[in-house]
Amino acid sequence: MLTWAIPKYTPPYPGYGASSSLVPIVSICVMLFMACLSLVFIGLSSYLKKPLPAEEREFPEDLDSESGFTQVGRVNLLHLSKIMIPSVLFVVAIEYIGYMFASFVFLTILQFLIGSRRWIQMILVSIILTTLLYIIMRYGFGVPVPGPQIFE
Repeated sequence: MLTWAIPKYTPPYPGYGASSSLVPIVSICVMLFMACLSLVFIGLSSYLKKPLPAEEREFPEDLDSESGFTQVGRVNLLHLSKIMIPSVLFVVAIEYIGYMFASFVFLTILQFLIGSRRWIQMILVSIILTTLLYIIMRYGFGVPVPGPQIFE
């Protein structure tokens, strides 16, 4: 996202002041740094089997647990991959099949992966949310959606 969306959809630099891409780039870099730092901390603590000190525990009932990790501090890689893999594929697919179709497929798959099995509800939510976001982005904010355009 950082290397594709921000340079592609920011207006040209007017020659004075800060570039319009500065805030998005800085905010995404800060978020990425904090996420990586958190994952490294959790990974190292888990790898070293170092228990959390009692004052840093989230729940007092976890005092008798041997690992020292609370449910909040644990990372379930299966659940994380259920969100991250479709998200990465969604960003790549937008460029080739367009925003509308990629968003519909992404939302339908995401709802399935988190446990929804009501197909009519999944399809309706995907269509309504995709259309609503398209209208808000395209006509409300005046921002062209990425990828091939269906309605242009």
